[in-house]
Order: sequence, then C-alpha cells, then structure tokens
Amino acid sequence: MSWKNKPTNFALEVEMAGDEHLRKVSAEMLQGVIMASPVMDGAFRSNHRVTVNKTTNETVPSNRNRSPKGTLDQQVFAEGAGQILQAKLGDSVYIQNNLPYALRLENGYSQQAPQGIYSLTFLSVASKYK
Repeated sequence: MSWKNKPTNFALEVEMAGDEHLRKVSAEMLQGVIMASPVMDGAFRSNHRVTVNKTTNETVPSNRNRSPKGTLDQQVFAEGAGQILQAKLGDSVYIQNNLPYALRLENGYSQQAPQGIYSLTFLSVASKYK
C-alpha cells in the first residue's frame, strides 16, 4: 500500500491554506475598516496601520482630503496589504488607528459611524467565516 498524497505534502498544503486564509480574512478586515471609516478631512481613514506580530504607535499626517475620490482608500489598502502578505499561519495581524480621537469614533461619536468601525467590521467578517 502506498500513499496517494504523502503526509509531508499534506502538511505543506494545510500550512499554505492556513496562510492564505489568514491573509484573506485580514485583508477583508482592513477593507472593512477603511470603508466604514467616517470621513471629514481624511485623517482617520488614512491612519489605519497594519503590522504583523507587533503593534505600532505610528500615525501619518492628514492629506486634508486632497486626493481624488477613492485614491486615499486604495493607498491605505495597498500599504496595509503589503504588510498582510508577510503574515503566515500563527502570526498576529494588527489593524489599528492611533489618532487621539479614534476611540471616540469607535464608541459612536460620529454620525457617519454611530455603531463604530472596528467592532462592526470584526462582527461582519467573523460571522462570514463561522
């Protein structure tokens, strides 16, 4: 009797599938928080930071919403996606916003996002993969 698929090959397939799933879910979370972000001058939306296995205190200066419509979203997603692509199974992917008023927005301060941003995105993405 011989193996149809060697156990070592199977283990590699599982690892690759796990890496892909982590990256897919992380990218959906990033896209969700970007799209759910209230926009006044673009500062909050442009400050979603993505890191792998560590947090950051970094913020970026506001562009005062001078980018063409949708460009800011694409830039923020592209930057975060570059970090997400480095993640592998077992890593922690952090998506955070370090602006001083980010917590207030998450707690419903904005009329554009009265239910928050991160928590709603998390619930939405988590329910998709139950």
